[in-house]
Amino acid sequence: MHLVSLLLWCVSSAWLSPAESPARAQSRATPSPEPFVVGVLRRDGDVIPFTSFDGKDWDAAWPGGLRGIELPISLDVVPSKWWGKAAAPGEMTIWSNGVRAGTLRLERPAVLPVACTSRLAVKSNYRPAEMAPPPFVQPYPKDGLVVSGTPRIGAVEDVTASEQRAKLAVSLLDPVDVAEQKAVNEFTQWDHPVKRAARRKVLVEVEAVYRAPMEEEGWTAYWVEAVKKYAPAPEDRGCGLVTSASGWVVIGPTKEWTRVVAQITYCDRKGVSFFLPLGLIHANGHVYWVSQSSGYDHEFYNVTRPTSKDIRYEVSYPVAACAR
Repeated sequence: MHLVSLLLWCVSSAWLSPAESPARAQSRATPSPEPFVVGVLRRDGDVIPFTSFDGKDWDAAWPGGLRGIELPISLDVVPSKWWGKAAAPGEMTIWSNGVRAGTLRLERPAVLPVACTSRLAVKSNYRPAEMAPPPFVQPYPKDGLVVSGTPRIGAVEDVTASEQRAKLAVSLLDPVDVAEQKAVNEFTQWDHPVKRAARRKVLVEVEAVYRAPMEEEGWTAYWVEAVKKYAPAPEDRGCGLVTSASGWVVIGPTKEWTRVVAQITYCDRKGVSFFLPLGLIHANGHVYWVSQSSGYDHEFYNVTRPTSKDIRYEVSYPVAACAR
């Protein structure tokens, strides 16, 4: 069966709603908001205000590093351009994947260690429900988004049903095979010890699935993460090869498409990114995913807009990107 047909059959009854969701209808009816700032809230109460929206476009003016900048000693002297076109916020609303969780007050700038580097953050009066771990933990736990102004925030659903994941794993066999072979071809002096024909028979295990309705009626976007695991060879010391694949599955009334990339590592999966959805922002008639991509040695905050034709990457803010 063709991938498109199989994927539609797998998800049509359980994953898609035939009627337009109230969230999508409201998104189209909502006028463009006033400029606002978006930040990521760490469990220790530190905020990284990584982007702003001016009613039409996104901007990531908050410093991505400390080199060449004069560190402000108070919020009053933070350059206005760092907030984009939005007003400098004193208070911000906390959102935990679409659920309003109170407000916090920004207090003062602070230098924050993240993996191999340091970033400029803002201390707040936030007190977490759980004890915060030491600052060197990577990736550091996040308690949600903080947003100034009044944009409408929604949730990204975590699809946990094993039956749905199993069906999706079948539909990903061909896309993951293509992405895996492309990853193999990128090596210049190495070839996968398992031939492609044999690799195609290895089970695709779906580890994570997230979904949310898109701004276009009848369309749904999915983020998927999957792996293929191989038995270790004698020289692998018990840690065999793993192919990690991740990307988008976009499903609409008339067509579907899949876009995944793969990375080949050993079982430690060093260098692989893992996706953390932080929420949806409905603004100017569009629906944006806000997420974190992170691993042992890197952390990025992203604003992404899935459409029926493409994935539009609005912001990719580097919090840490260590040399490998």
